[in-house]
Amino acid sequence: MRALIGILLVAVLFGSMRAAHAIPFFDQLPDFKVRVAGDRELQEWLGEQLEELRKGSSVLENYEDPRDVARYERGNLDKLLRSRGYYDSRVRESVTDGKIVYRVEPGPRYLIKSISVEMPPQLRRGLGALPLQVGDPLNAEKVKEGVTVIEKYLNDNACLLNVDVSYEATVIHSEAAARLVYRVAPSPEVVVGQVFIEGLTTVNEEFLRDKVGMASGECFKRSRLDAAQLRLLRTNLVAGVGSEVSEPYNGIVDITFRVQERKHRTVKLGVGYTSSEGAGVSAGWEHRNVFHRGEKIDIEGKANPVQQKLGARLLVPRFLRDDQDLTGRVELSNEERDSYEAESLSVGATVSRKLSKHRTASIGSELKFSKVDEEGAIPEDYNLLSFPLGLKWDTTDAPLDARKGATAALEVRPYIDLRNSDTNFVKNILVMSGYHTFAEARYEPTVALRVKAGVISGVDEVSKVPADERFYAGGGGSVRGYAYQALGPRVPLPPEETGGEVRLSDPIGGRGLSEISLEGRLRITEKWGGVLFVDGGNAFLKPELRFDSLRWGAGFGVRYFTSFAPVRFDIAFPLDKREDLDDDFQVYVSLGQAF
Repeated sequence: MRALIGILLVAVLFGSMRAAHAIPFFDQLPDFKVRVAGDRELQEWLGEQLEELRKGSSVLENYEDPRDVARYERGNLDKLLRSRGYYDSRVRESVTDGKIVYRVEPGPRYLIKSISVEMPPQLRRGLGALPLQVGDPLNAEKVKEGVTVIEKYLNDNACLLNVDVSYEATVIHSEAAARLVYRVAPSPEVVVGQVFIEGLTTVNEEFLRDKVGMASGECFKRSRLDAAQLRLLRTNLVAGVGSEVSEPYNGIVDITFRVQERKHRTVKLGVGYTSSEGAGVSAGWEHRNVFHRGEKIDIEGKANPVQQKLGARLLVPRFLRDDQDLTGRVELSNEERDSYEAESLSVGATVSRKLSKHRTASIGSELKFSKVDEEGAIPEDYNLLSFPLGLKWDTTDAPLDARKGATAALEVRPYIDLRNSDTNFVKNILVMSGYHTFAEARYEPTVALRVKAGVISGVDEVSKVPADERFYAGGGGSVRGYAYQALGPRVPLPPEETGGEVRLSDPIGGRGLSEISLEGRLRITEKWGGVLFVDGGNAFLKPELRFDSLRWGAGFGVRYFTSFAPVRFDIAFPLDKREDLDDDFQVYVSLGQAF
């Protein structure tokens, strides 16, 4: 049964990919072939470029006769050939049985006879090599790259008020050659005078001035001006920012940044539903500028029939250094699970540092006061002190609806119970996910994969780990199709409690966890999408990673895409249904993708 579900998922997903060109209008265009005698590389390039031009052409919508299409595309081929230096080319088209054949005689390829760069001599000295040299073919793409190289050089090494680079290519048909001239428009060299910030109402001006990073007397660079605007936007305190540079005076220019502050307060309300936990609601309040320097406080409460939480979080960005944040948290929680009840109060703080564009490391501490009443055991109080260490790598494009990229997050959290010297353990969790979207295919299918593994070490029995810190599987963020925390080890109940019947307890949790999920996501319209998925997972008594004893669930879902995140509605079915333990299906409604 599991294999059949997996085959159906792959068939539906990749079946949609094979329909990559089933776009109504473009399917009506006649097929074509490009023939270039003796130059296979040019032939393949022209075919690829012509295919791309078809996708973005609105002119072709007006043509029904293949001969009209051929005449129009012959002009496109002429332009493409000139862009590669073929100025004496000849293109002939023929139409047979509704199919077009383009026969190309490229002729000689024009070579660059001379290259010159017109700019002040004092600026010219440090300019390195250009993408084009004398004797190279006259390639339009390389010519434009030369403009970019000169602009970057001037932005990095000169104090020009304006950087304006143009080019002129003079074609010499009698020699199959060309002269190439780059010109830098005259502009004065200036330094920064005064820096003003206008439009502030609540944000601390000195805080934003530090983010600008431009000081009086320094060399004026347009690139630094653009970077300053980007840094202001990244504070998340301003909704828009513009800049104005004054007219030069005595070799000086003043700079004015005009900002528009964001609304710093947000009220949040949410609802959700799962078959095993029932309906749930959430409410929150957020202030993103508490102390006028970008500090954010977030207060949120969540409640459903089995769990209630109230928490507050304070984020201090750029704590001690620009690439480092401090987060303080406090949370009050109450859980009423089948196998245990737990009340807890947690207080903690974490410092996270951006190691690179995609890597973040974190270290923190947390103190958790809890009372856990486990089924069949005496209620216990715990004072757990932990020191979480984290490392995350993230290249995804969107946190709530990733379409490409990957993530890997590792957390190692040692626990010490200040009340009981026997309750010391280390909880290790690794979560990896990957996303790939076939953007050219019909419905833009996204393949999403998630793997999660967990191990609790340092203790020899699961009973020495508080029940609310053990691993469980099942539910909307785990194995869909099974109730929340319904998967994991169970033990036989004492005969006196069952009247002599052989019955198992509710899941007691484990020291090992293995999960894997595969989704195929389809973007059917701009607002609506669909999902097919298969989940597998289980929790184990011993601290081990096993993928041979997983329980599997599968299902489908609908997505409604909002400007913030997709609304998720999933129906899942247990493929390894256990008599008297599992329902026929589970329903999940929430915000954001499952992973």
